[in-house]
Amino acid sequence: MSEHTDVPEGFDLKAWFKEIKTIAVVGYSDNPERAGHYVSHHMADSGYEVIAVNPRFGAEVNGLQCYKSLPEIPVGTKVDVIDCFRSPKYMPDVVKAAATMDPKPDYIVMQPGAESEEAADLARENGMEPLMLCLMAAHRIWSV
Repeated sequence: MSEHTDVPEGFDLKAWFKEIKTIAVVGYSDNPERAGHYVSHHMADSGYEVIAVNPRFGAEVNGLQCYKSLPEIPVGTKVDVIDCFRSPKYMPDVVKAAATMDPKPDYIVMQPGAESEEAADLARENGMEPLMLCLMAAHRIWSV
């Protein structure tokens, strides 16, 4: 797909996009020119439930439910994917927060620029699959 795509060998992105339903976006932006905004809204417009995660916003932002942090998402909320728009230095802490969720998400997506091998290792150690890709670009290719 691109130099920014890293998924496990044999990982079926087409099936994955049919499987996932809920995406929590860490680093959601209210600026339409930022990827943390337009990727989120592309996924929401494509039928996925998208939850914004950003401490700057209240309970709702641009039509999306919003939480200040991953641990604030209510217990019992099944989030399939944590989609991350944060600097690599923050990614281990994002993964640690995701690991405290109940139920735990299945996947951690690190968008281009957010990739962290340390975070990927932590995700695997905590039973979550790390994927390094642009969710919107992959969706446009593999959701057909």
